[in-house]
Parts: sequence; C-alpha cells; structure tokens
Amino acid sequence: MQVIAHRGGAALRVENTLAAFEHAIELGADGAELDVHLTRDGQVVVHHDDALNPGYCRGNDGAWIDAAARPRIADLDFATLQGYDISTPRPGSDYARHHPRIEPEPGQRIPGLVDVIRLAKARSSTFQLVIEIKTPIDAAAQQPWRALVGATLQIVRAEAFLERAVLCSFDWSALVAAKRACPSLATWFTTDPMSWFEPGQPPPEDDPPPAAELQLLRSQYQSGNGPWLAGYDARGPAGSYPEAIARAGGDAWFIYDRDCTAERVRAAAQHHIAVATWGPNVQNRDDLARIARTGVAAVCLDDPTTALDARPSS
Repeated sequence: MQVIAHRGGAALRVENTLAAFEHAIELGADGAELDVHLTRDGQVVVHHDDALNPGYCRGNDGAWIDAAARPRIADLDFATLQGYDISTPRPGSDYARHHPRIEPEPGQRIPGLVDVIRLAKARSSTFQLVIEIKTPIDAAAQQPWRALVGATLQIVRAEAFLERAVLCSFDWSALVAAKRACPSLATWFTTDPMSWFEPGQPPPEDDPPPAAELQLLRSQYQSGNGPWLAGYDARGPAGSYPEAIARAGGDAWFIYDRDCTAERVRAAAQHHIAVATWGPNVQNRDDLARIARTGVAAVCLDDPTTALDARPSS
C-alpha cells in the first residue's frame, strides 16, 4: 500500500510548501498530493485554494492577509505571489487550531509546479506527485480547467516526469482531456463523499457544501447529468463509479476514505482499476488498519507517519 502525503503532509508542515514536500521525501513517503492553479501570467502554481489562504499567508511587511478580501491567484502574476510568506500558521486561526503539530519553516513562498517537480527529482528517484487540477465543480459545464490542464501537461513533459506524475480531479472532464492528450499519464478519478448525494443531511465530518450548492449537485447527480462526471452516469441503479471510471479511461478511483469498503475495492478490480483513498479521517493505527483491510493500493494522509510507522521494518 503506497503512502501519499496529502498536500505534502499538511499535519506536519504548512501545506503545499517546498518544505512540506521535502519533509515527505525525508519521511519515506511514496509520493505527495498537491493542488495547482494558473496565475494571471499563466504560471502553474501550487496552492490549495483559488485565493490566498489567510490561515498562513502574509505580506513581506509581516501583515496577515485579510480573510474578507483574499487575493485570487488568477488575478496575480507569479512575481507578485512571491511577495507572500507562507512559512507558519497564523496564530489563533482555524488553520492553526486544526494543525497544531505544524513545524514552521522560514522563507517559504508559493512554489511553482516546476519547483516541486525539480525538488522531487533532486531528492528521490521514485517519489511521485499526485497533481490535483483545481477548478470549481459548480462551473464544470464551462470547462474552466482547459488552460490549466494544458499548462500542467507541458511542464510535466518538459521535466521528463510523466512516469512519476499522476493527475487527479473532481472534474472528470479534465482527466479525460488529459488522457487523450497524453495516454501514458496516470489519472485518478476523485469522488466527493457519497453522503453528499444520499438522502438527508451529510454528517459534518464529510464537510458538505452550502445548502444551495448541495441541492444543485444532488439534482444534477440524480438526473445522471452531473457535468463534473464528463457525461458518465455513476448512479447505482444505472451503473457504478468503477464502471464509469473504467469507461472514461481512468487508472484509479480516488475515493473519500469513509466511503472505502472491500466491496468497492473488489468492484474496481473487476473493472481493472485501482483504488486510492483521500480524506482526513485516518488518524491512528485502527483507522489505518480498517482502510488497509479493504485492499486499497494507496492512502493519502495529512500525517503520512500514521502509515509509514506501521510498515514492517526491513
């Protein structure tokens, strides 16, 4: 079972920083997941949100950015982004409370994708990068991922990193397009928590979207016309996620950890695709053991040491 450091290991270093990715390599993780966006001048940068995160972003003057007026990455050029420091959680912020074990690393700036790839190549001959194409699901019908996918593929090819790169996304159309452009590139088709599409209110731990957005997503899903599913019908009675992913040419189902069961892993295997898990719910060895018993190929964790420490010593 591969161990992937979510956002570089977000429980241990500020997420999506070069320090986080370097630490994940030092720990012995098999790879890291990261998120990409396009700047105003067309650079592919690594950051989770489409706007700067007030939980750890501040200007060169030391002032934390205003949470009510967060600069959008698409509105800034790369040089401007380098003026923001992302070395440490903001004291008293939700981010700091949710990640109390982060060790600050001075001098961290929002990296370009090329910087992360070059770090991985310099420090390891095997370390993989699971690159998430970040675009808004509620705008999936407009295919906002087009420029980002093209720029990402250009970098991965130019850096000769195809064999160690994986593309993932909640917007399957982005992955279908990437696979057509580059058939050898591995793609992991990500799914939201299944409770979002079931009757009743999803539990808080599944982090559901606001009510109006959730209602829209549910209605689109139930109609079999969810634009983020690239035209594939993943509803139980009419098909399945593994069948839809296989038909779309995917290599793996990137499933929310609470949704992962041995039955679903077996169903994926019947369609010749692997399963990897994402999510914040694997916190200890008992949680990890449950996931491992399902037969998954990989786990993506905020704290990769949860799984790395459980590996047999060589």
